Amino acid sequence: MRTTDVIMLVTWFFGLKDGRCAEVDDILPDGYRMKKGDGLYYMAYAMGRMPYIWGEDAEDFRPERWLNNGVFQPESPFKFIAFNAGPRICLGKDFAYRQMKIVSIALLRFFRFKLADETRKITYRTMFTLHIDGSLHLRAIRRTKSRT
Repeated sequence: MRTTDVIMLVTWFFGLKDGRCAEVDDILPDGYRMKKGDGLYYMAYAMGRMPYIWGEDAEDFRPERWLNNGVFQPESPFKFIAFNAGPRICLGKDFAYRQMKIVSIALLRFFRFKLADETRKITYRTMFTLHIDGSLHLRAIRRTKSRT
């Protein structure tokens, strides 16, 4: 079995791929030549952790990487493809982001969160969407009203 066949089988089995089929002969930006009918597949999970794309700290959770002097600077949707990009961008992307912000604001307004076991290493389970391996036990600590 060829390496490309193994990759295709693994990505199909785990459902972690997205891809396209070349309609005409073409050359990719890195110089790779594709022939009409060739398939090109990518794995969003792997791309989100590639040092080649995100730098040596690609595996680290660093939300500040998207801030420039405290102002959010979004990356190209073609670089972060969780919601796809271009004319086929996910119609629910804005709604998902809005929901996430509303729920986060509501929870953070009333609670502080800490890991229940701060010594536990958090790992992920690769599925159609990213899941935490096992569970993530948090302690919600009610915020107290400050008196100023």
